[in-house]
Amino acid sequence: MNRTSVTEFLLMGGLETSNMLWIFFSIFMVVYMLALAGNLTIIVVIRADARLHKPMYFLLENLSFLDISLTTVIVPRILDILLSNKKVISFNGCFSQMFLSELIIVTECYILVAMAYDRYLAICLPFRYLLVMTKPTLILMVVVCWVLGLLYSLTFFILLLQSVFCGPNIIPSFFCHGRLLVKLSCSDVSDLVMFQQLAGLFVGPLPILMVLSSYVAIISAIMRIHSTEGRKRTFSTCVSHLVVVTLYYGTGIFTYLIQPMLENAQGAMNHILSAVYTLGAPMLNPYIYTLRNQEMHRGFTKLFNKNLLI
Repeated sequence: MNRTSVTEFLLMGGLETSNMLWIFFSIFMVVYMLALAGNLTIIVVIRADARLHKPMYFLLENLSFLDISLTTVIVPRILDILLSNKKVISFNGCFSQMFLSELIIVTECYILVAMAYDRYLAICLPFRYLLVMTKPTLILMVVVCWVLGLLYSLTFFILLLQSVFCGPNIIPSFFCHGRLLVKLSCSDVSDLVMFQQLAGLFVGPLPILMVLSSYVAIISAIMRIHSTEGRKRTFSTCVSHLVVVTLYYGTGIFTYLIQPMLENAQGAMNHILSAVYTLGAPMLNPYIYTLRNQEMHRGFTKLFNKNLLI
């Protein structure tokens, strides 16, 4: 046990004997295509329309990029497993997938906090909004989000890389999840578990508290508006973000709290739910943001008509 003897892992998602592989393949393919199409469209529309060069849409553009990255890190491997039945992933490939997915998830967590802060300033402090949310400030906010994600994922990656893997190499999932890799280690992982618990406070509860604080202030400001129409119009500017935040953190609660309690359950449905919950937010985010957003509608129409005329 003085060195790691495992050179590859087996991604066992519970579909080994299923006769519905093509159905699951189709589902994940549709999820991937919808996520790519929706998020790429948002990026292209925001880039093409000067009227959308605003702080809110700059952050939305970064969120879409993260959603594309997360689905691209996870879904192609799932499709390969379902299509070719090749469940083997190399040690380096598994750790790379784990590192990138953790980096993206944590970064996205804080991008959503930045978006909540943007809505707080726009609604509660409208006269200071343009003074605070300048281009340098926006870039700094995004860089800080990425640095926080990198610090967490890199520290976790280094600690896990120091662990010894000598025995079981079966991961009961479709992708390499950090929590599941910790369970496969043959060495003492107490430091790693302690890091997960302490850092988890800054990845889960703290961002949620920051978002909730922003929306408490936002709702309080909205309730002080005398006009019913004014309250509805103001609230509509942040309802999409509120839905996305609920979906994202609901996904996180399922993945990191509820799903581990279901690991003893047999069958593929547990693993399917885990993958779908992980990929649900990246797929739905662009459609949630564009469903009621008139500025995005106008930007898309302008881009479509321009290309149609060409």
